[in-house]
Amino acid sequence: MIIRIAILFYILTGIGFIMYLFWRDSRIVLVSRGLFLASIALHVIHTLFLGGQMNHVPLASPAQATNMIVLLASLVFVPFIFRKQTAVLGAFFLPVAGFSLGMIGPHLDESGGMAPALSQTWYPLHTVSVIAGEALFAVAFVVSVVYLIHERIIRKGYLHWTASGLPPLKLLDRILSVCLGAGFVSITAGMIFGALWASSLGVELSHIGAKISAGAAMWMVFAFSIHQRFAIRWSGGRTAVITIAGFVFMVLLFIGMNMAYPESHGIGLTG
Repeated sequence: MIIRIAILFYILTGIGFIMYLFWRDSRIVLVSRGLFLASIALHVIHTLFLGGQMNHVPLASPAQATNMIVLLASLVFVPFIFRKQTAVLGAFFLPVAGFSLGMIGPHLDESGGMAPALSQTWYPLHTVSVIAGEALFAVAFVVSVVYLIHERIIRKGYLHWTASGLPPLKLLDRILSVCLGAGFVSITAGMIFGALWASSLGVELSHIGAKISAGAAMWMVFAFSIHQRFAIRWSGGRTAVITIAGFVFMVLLFIGMNMAYPESHGIGLTG
């Protein structure tokens, strides 16, 4: 019941920020910010309740992992929503967040069974680090989409009052840089913790080879993006395009791995 209300609030908040994008009314953004905080509060309560039922971090299924990604990405968006220059980013993020939760909501209680390995110390560090990295990449994806839209509007000369409400390109580029850097560090730490976890359990590499390969492929995509940005000094549109391509690749890997190898890290694991 709580998650249904949270989903409704996410959708209403998204509608509010879309309205704010077109009608720059301070009353609209004020209400939307309140709804956003309520959405997150309900989302946190439901996630804590779910974790209490399971007696561990609720990350034992693809639906639960997606739920955590949306929650952490929403928390990252809080300072953006309450900053005048970046508030309109909510119009691009919240509809997607609401849709994603709507798709997984009915499946959040389905853990598919739990393996004893979940109680290991390295497991929560591994999963939370990876999920946090994926959430930051989700934020970077949204920012990249907005960057390319704004850049195209400027290049085509279609400047009008709606476009003027989008954040400056330099600010978007700076946010993108921070999200990519922090996300990459988090993903890297998650891979290290995952290796320590597997080693502590004596897991054979053949049992998790597919997962390792997929994780390494995703890591290399974002490592390339980080390298091009800080070593080659790529920025702006190029970084945005690479980020979008990398995020799509990450989503496809996430879906493919959990469909083809749901047992690769234990029963129902996704981290």
